[in-house]
Amino acid sequence: MKHSMLYDLDAHYLILILFVLMIITVYTGYKFGSKHVNVKSDHSMLLSSLLALLGLLLAFTFGMAGSRYDERRAFMTNESNCIGTAILRADVYPDSIHTLFKKDFAKYLNARISYFEAGRDEAKTLTAMKEAAESSNSLWKRASNLSLSKEYYLSSMLMIPALNEMFDSASTINESFNATVPDSIVSLLFIFSIVSAFFIGYNCGVKKIFDKLLVIGFCLLTCVVIYIIIDLDRPRRGIISSGTQIHLFRELKEML
Repeated sequence: MKHSMLYDLDAHYLILILFVLMIITVYTGYKFGSKHVNVKSDHSMLLSSLLALLGLLLAFTFGMAGSRYDERRAFMTNESNCIGTAILRADVYPDSIHTLFKKDFAKYLNARISYFEAGRDEAKTLTAMKEAAESSNSLWKRASNLSLSKEYYLSSMLMIPALNEMFDSASTINESFNATVPDSIVSLLFIFSIVSAFFIGYNCGVKKIFDKLLVIGFCLLTCVVIYIIIDLDRPRRGIISSGTQIHLFRELKEML
């Protein structure tokens, strides 16, 4: 599981800190700008360029977080389909063997559901991964041993590829849950937001005009967008979660 100062800290606290820093920075910039002697100085072009760069960075990071969110949902749908296919392949075996497969599939499915429901509890996540590994080993050994028998060779040739796809899809999802927007990009986003706030305050100070509503609105909207980016990038917590796809795995229990 990924660990870093930015990733471990709750998004609400991060955004609250950013909002307070932006407000303080705007006020600091205004104080610096109000000391400017030449009132006719115009920094609008520079400010526009800076805000455009901030907007570009926000759009880039939002797109990166959004694509990762969509990928996780697609991967979860694919894994549920792979598990469903493997469960159906167990029907090609006689009832005695079919029952053993179904028991292992039930354990594996419960382990995968526990993995997605573990949230930020690392102990539960590791336990779920261990249980899934034990169940997958049991499934693989049974299928590979049965493939050595001429009687079950054809049946096993159907089951083994399905199990391969099921295990590969699980590995893909496990990796995707740790693949987030790099902390360096998130840090850069924070820095640009604070710098932009400073120059907005500075420009207001030079012009001796300070619109509180406009300044607070800019800071608030910027923080809201960054909050959504961070929330999209954290699959195990937050308002926008990949957990909505868990129902696909629960529905597979009806096949057992």
